Formats: sequence, C-alpha cells, structure tokens
Amino acid sequence: MKFDDMLYGMTTLIETHIGSYVSQGSGFFYNALGEKDPSKDSQWVKVEGTWLVTNRHVALPRINDTEIIPDTFTFNLRQIVNDEIQWLPITLSKDEYLRRLKVHSNSIVDVVVIDVGDLIVEQIKAGISLMSHAGLTSDNLPQNSRLPINVGDDILVAGYPRGFYDIENKFPIVKSGVVSSRWGCNFNGQPVFLIDSKLFPGSSGSVVLTKPQYVAVIDGNLMYNKEGSYVFLGIYSGEPIRQNAPIELEDMTIIKKDSYNVGNVWYSTLVPDIIANGLTITC
Repeated sequence: MKFDDMLYGMTTLIETHIGSYVSQGSGFFYNALGEKDPSKDSQWVKVEGTWLVTNRHVALPRINDTEIIPDTFTFNLRQIVNDEIQWLPITLSKDEYLRRLKVHSNSIVDVVVIDVGDLIVEQIKAGISLMSHAGLTSDNLPQNSRLPINVGDDILVAGYPRGFYDIENKFPIVKSGVVSSRWGCNFNGQPVFLIDSKLFPGSSGSVVLTKPQYVAVIDGNLMYNKEGSYVFLGIYSGEPIRQNAPIELEDMTIIKKDSYNVGNVWYSTLVPDIIANGLTITC
C-alpha cells in the first residue's frame, strides 16, 4: 500500500460535544494483531482489536481547568459514495464512550486509546464501502523496526488542526520536522521526546512517523523498499510554553507566554502499554 493510502486509512477527524461546546482534534488507528500460524502459508493475520489513539486532553477536554467527559464522542471513517470520498461519522454516547476508553495509570500521560474494532467490523458487514481502512501495528514500533532513529532524523506529523484539512479528498495536513531531543531518552523525566516542527494550533492527537525511506543500509547491506518503510514514533500533544514574569501596568497585569517552536511527542510504546494495562474512568 502506498504511503499516501496508509495516511488515508490510519488518520481520522475527532469531535467531542459537551453541551453547546464542540471541540475538534486528530486521531489515528492502531491494530493489535494475532499470532501468525507458521503452519499456514498465508499473509493474512487476524486483527484482535482496533484502537483509536489520541491525546487525553482531546478525548477529555478541560473546561475551567476541569477534565470533562463529553456527552458524545465522534470519529470518522472514509467511505466511497458515487465515486466520492465522504466521512462516515460514528458517534458514541457518554456511557458507551467510557466503556471503550482506556487511560494510562499515570494521569500525566497525555495519551488514550478507544476500542473501536467492533464498530468498524459492523460497517464492513453492513456492506459499507470503506476506503483503504488501515492502522498501525506493533510491526511499526521502533523496537520492531530495522531502521535506526537518531536526533535530527526527518519526521512527518499528520492530522486535522482545528478541523483544517483537504475537505474534498478528506486527506490530513502533513507537516515535516526533525527529532530534536535525544531519541530513546525521557525528556525531563517523562516518556516524551521533542520535535522541531512549527505546527498549526489544534494539531493535538496527530500521528508522528519517520519520513518514509525507500533506500536504507541495513546490516551493512543496501536495501530497497518500493513502498517506503517508516516507523511509528509517537503522538503529538502541543508545544512546551514558557510563562514569563508578569508585567504590572497600573490596574492591569500582562502575562506573556512564549513558545520554543518545538513540539511534545509521547512515545509510541505507550499505546500497547495502555491497551494491555490501561485504566477505565467513571463519571
């Protein structure tokens, strides 16, 4: 599958509704695969589950500094109708959403997963023509890739910043950048690394991947991959912000905040960890 088609299949636009408040964000799909039967000569592997991945602050928006469970949560699949690409929205009620949502045991970790596999299967069984539905897997995780990752490597970030994207083709916005902190180290003690990439506001929940490589040196040999090989690095969740000392002007206090023009990315290894060991939350 071409890399462009993979981005079609793995990314999605998210909406949360809290009363009259509507918030949009980005997300992507991750497939948990079963074991391949070595006795069978087949490329087919059972998908044990499909999870929608996004930031905790996208899934559980904060209003007046309080985390709120949305009244409804909507994600989108792509369908083909009369040769046109259209969104197929799937909306979860609050109760169903809580039943499917998992968070990390450390509430600081800004990553959640939502169990959506059965909902996608329902659409396929109903005869809906889904467009190249795909998802990342454990094969795309850094520890299972033969591609090395280092500071300065090229990366791509794909998402729907504040609902801005190619509406006609339903294709996400893709921005480029580089790994800007030491790879494999927890930046400031958190399972986060930094990227040097000036992103649009509202890009939270976007998937971060290495730029596809078509030629690479692996085990001392020059290797070629016609579809391009890439690694799932993590989940983007905004920029570190520096808050300057307040400026007092007569009866007014001005607090200026500066961006370092780098982005926080939570490591991709958190996703299978949350799937296996994550917690549910209650109202």
